[in-house]
Amino acid sequence: MSTTAVVTVRPRRSLLRTGFVSVVLAMIPVFGVLYWFALEHGSLGIVLVAHVIVSLAASAILMRQTRVHSAVTATELIGNGIFSPLVRVPLASIAKVDLVETYIGQAPDSVTQLLVRDADGKRLFRMRGGFYPPGALQEIAAALPVKAETTTEPIGMTEFFRSYPGSAYWFENRPILRVVVFVLALAIALAVAAWVMTMLGMPVGFEG
Repeated sequence: MSTTAVVTVRPRRSLLRTGFVSVVLAMIPVFGVLYWFALEHGSLGIVLVAHVIVSLAASAILMRQTRVHSAVTATELIGNGIFSPLVRVPLASIAKVDLVETYIGQAPDSVTQLLVRDADGKRLFRMRGGFYPPGALQEIAAALPVKAETTTEPIGMTEFFRSYPGSAYWFENRPILRVVVFVLALAIALAVAAWVMTMLGMPVGFEG
């Protein structure tokens, strides 16, 4: 099996920079307050440990981002996401390739979707153009053995999922799931904040 890539594309570098800046900006006010309180109460070690844990977790995610890529080799179409394993699609199993322009949310500019399917119409591989440099998806499509069908008239994501059944990832097109994930993330963040405040001896609840 050949592992030499004919074409390889990676996400826009600006995503990594934006992620790094966002993490730093988010930690500055939070840990700034915690360090200030810890210095006054002699609990600097607890905050330092929490800061190191959060920094290591954020660094691991950012490092994972640098390994995200999609490529076409002599025998396979491969690719991975930040939290997803490497997907391998034999070129021989590819029957349909679509490049579809879509509108995401209220954004005025369209985003290209690359959808690779088998003979039964099942999704084998999908790339979202919003994460890649201009022309990256077209470069991957051109390296595939099946000529891509290009849809130039943009459509909404709801219509995209309806026109191409099974193209949605597990977390897409499910509003309730988004609410559940948001609530869980908020609950975890509050629980961690309450734990740190308790360890530092800070008041957590409201006194009547």
